[in-house]
Amino acid sequence: MDFCGPYDQYLAERDKPFLHAPLLAGWEFRQKTPLVTEKGGWMSLAKAQDWVLPASMRQDLLSDAWAVIITDTDQLIRYVNPHFEAMTGYTSQETLGRRPNFLQGEGTSLRTRQHIRQAIDRQKSVRGRLLNYRKDRTPYWCQVVIRPIVNRQKQVVNYIAFEQEVEANGTPIVR
Repeated sequence: MDFCGPYDQYLAERDKPFLHAPLLAGWEFRQKTPLVTEKGGWMSLAKAQDWVLPASMRQDLLSDAWAVIITDTDQLIRYVNPHFEAMTGYTSQETLGRRPNFLQGEGTSLRTRQHIRQAIDRQKSVRGRLLNYRKDRTPYWCQVVIRPIVNRQKQVVNYIAFEQEVEANGTPIVR
């Protein structure tokens, strides 16, 4: 398993005896969004969660212009596309079930992180530019647009982040 830092390793070692026994406190029985690993898997996630997607968002999902991360309402990653894997160096298997903040580090703006967190807490769309870190810990600037996804009952069931690598001044990088 790939850890973000020494504190993660410490926690893993400390909690190792407890990770093998199930914790039955009740919250784990609520229905969770499934992890999706197959190509085009966001479509099965959309069907399972009964998404209502605007045409523009559907078009962005189908294009190769964006790295895509889909999380559940607890901010656990349920899907990433191949563009995300190429941009970050992390495979979908290394990413699924984690929170997107594992890409952030010491140079990531706390103010931008708080702005994004507040928008998500209010279930609103947000955009920002973050300094993220690849698997090999090299930094890169990332323009991100995060939008809530609602189902037919108008409940927020997932969040989708469209990301693009940019220069420090915000100019998109084409690879």
